[in-house]
Amino acid sequence: MGRLGEFININPYQDKRGMLKKIIMKSQLQESSEIGEVYLLYSNQNSVRGNHYHKKTYEYFTIISGSAKVALKDLFQGECEEFYMSAEDNVVLMVPPYTVHAFKNEFINPLIILTVSTKEYSEYDTDIYIEEIL
Repeated sequence: MGRLGEFININPYQDKRGMLKKIIMKSQLQESSEIGEVYLLYSNQNSVRGNHYHKKTYEYFTIISGSAKVALKDLFQGECEEFYMSAEDNVVLMVPPYTVHAFKNEFINPLIILTVSTKEYSEYDTDIYIEEIL
């Protein structure tokens, strides 16, 4: 699991109040990368997010609630992989440029994914290239 993307382990801090999970720290970003935007994806049962890649953008994904079937494809090697991620995994998946990525909610419960992107979305330069893999 995770040959095409990179997993960053989250070490939750817990006490009597609950839990704190640091999702991404500057030291974990790719060299010279900055955070362009942070957003939440809410996905209903059987919906798919992604099915695209970027040429300039790194994205970091962590599951907040639910589980996702994840598909990745390396456009240089043609290598593909599929696996499941859930909130209990305590990982952030880093997806580099030229890696097609897709997330599917196969379950009844809503899927919530927190995403950190190194590029702010612009309708004039989307850096989104569609390729269906899931």
